[in-house]
Amino acid sequence: WRASKIVAGWSEQKAVREIMIFLHAHGVGTARAVRIFKTYGHEAIKVMTEDPYRLARDVRGIGFRTADAIAAKLGMEKTAPKRLRAGVSFALQTATDEGHCALPVRMLAHLAQKLLEVEAGLIESAIADELQRGEEVISDRIGEETCVFLKGLHAAERAIAERLIARAEGDLPWSAIDLDKAIPWVEAKTGKALAASQREALRLVIRSKVAVVTGGPGVGKTTLLDSFLRILVAKGV
Repeated sequence: WRASKIVAGWSEQKAVREIMIFLHAHGVGTARAVRIFKTYGHEAIKVMTEDPYRLARDVRGIGFRTADAIAAKLGMEKTAPKRLRAGVSFALQTATDEGHCALPVRMLAHLAQKLLEVEAGLIESAIADELQRGEEVISDRIGEETCVFLKGLHAAERAIAERLIARAEGDLPWSAIDLDKAIPWVEAKTGKALAASQREALRLVIRSKVAVVTGGPGVGKTTLLDSFLRILVAKGV
């Protein structure tokens, strides 16, 4: 029994060693190699050989650029379909880092072409292919424009919109409030006179189930929220 355990342990360590040597030979540092092995186990070499861009999707701390460098060391061409399809998601991720939830197809194609340094026609084909697969990206209409989203972000956007619609429907959770009386009362409580824009905002918030208050530092958002909450507390909400 002990001999069989030793043999099994030796075989396991030998396999791990071969995988680590393979990873190091293709420019993967020890920390990343360990994460790759923990993710794929003994399938690590097979996964990397077949589709190194899976690393960017599956392994924490490995992005497209790292996966792309590994793919190049493995001999993958810049025009390889797997690289182009992965590049579409990479371009969208780059756009989200700049605050976008999606990009029109033409803008996505331009950005992906710039990032991947290949012909425009190849990028357009890759976008169409990725949309047809429906695994990583999805298209939707924004106004008159067809836009492409990362699939997870599109789902999050829809969920947020649906929840906002649900919250906005129905009656207010508080009874009618006479703001002509409430505003002077709350100003006396806080010792702060509300500006005309704050009074207007307070009227909007009081009669809405959902409201968004925006503005830069110092415009009075905190004072507005404080006044709103004091009025609701006084109403027993």
